[in-house]
Amino acid sequence: MKKRIIAAVMALGLVAACSKKDAPAEAPAPAAKSHSAAAPHAHTAPHGGLVESTARGHVELVAARGGTYRVYLLDDALNVRPVDGATGTVKVAKGGYPDVKLVPAGDHLEGQGPEHTDEHLAMVVTVVKDGKPEVARFTAHLGANGHATAGGASAPMQAHDHTPLHGGIVAMSGDTHLEVVSLKSGEVRVWVTDAFRQPVPIDGKKGTVETGTVSAPLVPEPSGAFLTGKLPPADAEREVTVRLPMPDDPEYFIGFMLTPMDAPKSAPAGAVVRAGEVQEVTITVQGGYQPSEVVLKQGVPARLRFVRKDSGGCGDELLIPAFGVKKPLPGLTETVVSLVPDKAGTFAFTCGMQMMKGTLVVN
Repeated sequence: MKKRIIAAVMALGLVAACSKKDAPAEAPAPAAKSHSAAAPHAHTAPHGGLVESTARGHVELVAARGGTYRVYLLDDALNVRPVDGATGTVKVAKGGYPDVKLVPAGDHLEGQGPEHTDEHLAMVVTVVKDGKPEVARFTAHLGANGHATAGGASAPMQAHDHTPLHGGIVAMSGDTHLEVVSLKSGEVRVWVTDAFRQPVPIDGKKGTVETGTVSAPLVPEPSGAFLTGKLPPADAEREVTVRLPMPDDPEYFIGFMLTPMDAPKSAPAGAVVRAGEVQEVTITVQGGYQPSEVVLKQGVPARLRFVRKDSGGCGDELLIPAFGVKKPLPGLTETVVSLVPDKAGTFAFTCGMQMMKGTLVVN
């Protein structure tokens, strides 16, 4: 619990430090935004279990030492969502413990597995409803009274944006985000970002990806933009487990139901398009840059359209030192930055205080 409180305080401190003037009022989340972009809130547990946020609301897990599991789908207000037609599984981080299938039972899903002898266990719950997966990870303390409790389960959570930046599925470990994409070639890509969806260093980071009985190493790709692992090719949806050590959990793992997609024809920043002889990219500025990685062709003039969705704070100024760019970005408007990427390599673009960061990859 202390770790979560400290992380929340640090995140709030970064936001405060980011503004040279008065802190701007938080922009209201659009109606189509996921729950995860909402204001900070407490995770109370309506049924006495553990509650975690997902892109569609919340998931509550009630686990007992006898091996019983109840899973509730909750909305933003912690009201129960219907589970008709849903399926699910519980994966327990314990060698030899089988996956537990979940089936609808009234207003929740439930399943039965072997009895537990351990008091502290990590569990990953995956629920698929209307063809859309919802994944949540829990660290449960199975007390002698038989129900799951956890320090920090109701601690305030700093707002996070779970918008997929690369067309994948987003999960969290503490304040760290993981976005996972499965390609038809069998390649699995994992992007690791911080609380504000900015890239974090992945040098030396290693893990594994698994599907069924097949496992493959997960390592940084040459440019260091994401981690990659190679599984057998697939066209149909399948469950993929990512195991990746995290600062607050060296045994972190999470499962995803992933539908393989075609390999992108351009870089993950997919917003790059051609307009005659000019490369155009639209970059949204709202607590960070989306996309945060932009790929350009060397020698072709580029037009970068920075669209501010907020006002004040770090986003007021743009710096691209490698190309001599230092330009104000007025709030709630679009600013066009034109440049010619005449040298190959990876170059940073940041806000004036270098708190918000992105990269230009010139090939």
